[in-house]
Amino acid sequence: MYFDAKQIYNRVDKMRLERGWSIYHLAEMANVSVNSIYSWRDRHSSPSLYMIESIANAFRINPINILIGTEDVSILDAEQKELITYWNLLSNEQRASMMKMLQVFTKQEI
Repeated sequence: MYFDAKQIYNRVDKMRLERGWSIYHLAEMANVSVNSIYSWRDRHSSPSLYMIESIANAFRINPINILIGTEDVSILDAEQKELITYWNLLSNEQRASMMKMLQVFTKQEI
């Protein structure tokens, strides 16, 4: 699946505006730099996974909603949706451990 940085930014910006947040407030809530958000917007740079996850946490939504949009979540099967639900319950340390375990299982590094 291909993710378009501009489309993802547009989703984030729409949610930001719906909440009446400035870019500065979003950056503060997500604990990311304002410059990162501006770079993403102005230079169409790709956001890091950390940034997507941090912004999703600020909005209190699932990161998948930022990546593929709420309307596209239907493309996930029940098992994938369940995995996302469990993932969102994990701490950052638990997520890092889970990623390492998955890398071992698949014998790949990301």
